[in-house]
Amino acid sequence: MAKVTGPLFSLSASGKIADAMVFFGWKGINVVRSWVIPANPQTALQGDQRIYVGGTGRAAGKILPEMDFAQQLIDLELIPSGQTKQSFLVKYILDTYLTGTAAYAAELAELTGHTNYDDWTAGAGDLTIVEFDLDYASVAPYDIGLGLYLLAKTAIANGFTGTPYTLAIADWVTASIDLFTAQFTTVA
Repeated sequence: MAKVTGPLFSLSASGKIADAMVFFGWKGINVVRSWVIPANPQTALQGDQRIYVGGTGRAAGKILPEMDFAQQLIDLELIPSGQTKQSFLVKYILDTYLTGTAAYAAELAELTGHTNYDDWTAGAGDLTIVEFDLDYASVAPYDIGLGLYLLAKTAIANGFTGTPYTLAIADWVTASIDLFTAQFTTVA
């Protein structure tokens, strides 16, 4: 990016010229760069990644600062400096559980095979989490219960205290899932 002083014989400039150059202010200085139209090829691989990030982000986005779940993240000092609760959770889930199409399919199968799958779906519905899908992705849509399920697995893996976090996720029953879902609506 070039630093510009008096571009085009003026004291400032903004906008584009003939789809070739863009002039704008940045951090108090005038700059110019070439005009770029970003590519969006909508490949299957790109669609898959967007499903992982979009579905997980929608679930993590339900965590508000005043919630018990958020307070546990703070108390355990899990959030690195410069990250939000949501960005930490999305990154953790992508790095730990959704590392590719096979891992995604395995997590989805684990969720749908859970004895209380309907309760995960109902809890996600209560929190207004919606299914996420893209027509150009090669993986199955992001099930509404998957984000909630992966948040629960993340909480257990990161040492959240109290009930239901002392139970293995496979042992969670309706009451455990309801208690977990209540964490998203209870003020700390």
